[in-house]
Amino acid sequence: MQGLQLGPALNAVAETPISISGTAGADLSLQGRGFSMPDLTKALEGTGHMAVKDGKIEGVNLLQEVVSALKVAGISLGDAKATAFSTIETDLAIKQGVINVQRLLMDSHDFQATGGGTIGFDQRLNLAVNLNLSQDVSQKIAVASPVVKIALKDGRLSLPLTITGTTQAPSYGVDVKGLTGKVQEQVKKKVEEAVDGLLKGTTKPEDLQKEGKELLKGLFGR
Repeated sequence: MQGLQLGPALNAVAETPISISGTAGADLSLQGRGFSMPDLTKALEGTGHMAVKDGKIEGVNLLQEVVSALKVAGISLGDAKATAFSTIETDLAIKQGVINVQRLLMDSHDFQATGGGTIGFDQRLNLAVNLNLSQDVSQKIAVASPVVKIALKDGRLSLPLTITGTTQAPSYGVDVKGLTGKVQEQVKKKVEEAVDGLLKGTTKPEDLQKEGKELLKGLFGR
């Protein structure tokens, strides 16, 4: 099945505050039994692959949700009520009323997301994705958050994002423990570089003291 306009097709099945538009292609193999919708959805099983090109997730701006979860104020990123993307691609496995989203890939101008999780026919969401933000977006967030600035790697920020709740009322969260771990990695790296510099004689004690003050200033803003 190729060239399907996803927005009208999804609206015909169910109305939710969040919808996806774009041109979809799918290769699905499904089987089920039952005359009522609850019986059919519970018995429906199968696997497949789906790809959506050049579309939007209407009703939510994922980057703005990330900014809110990080408690970073004063940043506006893109369309307030939509997330544009060039590609969403995933493998699917359907069983007992649950869609297992496997090897999810979402590509956008501002970020790339990978991950997976589940979407229930009862509209429950349990998704975990890793967002790799563009350098431009990463720098905008880093300017407003010292912790984010320390967590940058090669000028980019990688964030673990969870999407839970329901399709009617989704909830977005950033795994702060994961972000803290990235900060610890960066601090450890800087300490190792400093010790290596002292041993080789390329770093002076007074230089190390200055670098330490700059690192603390970056972490605590003072």
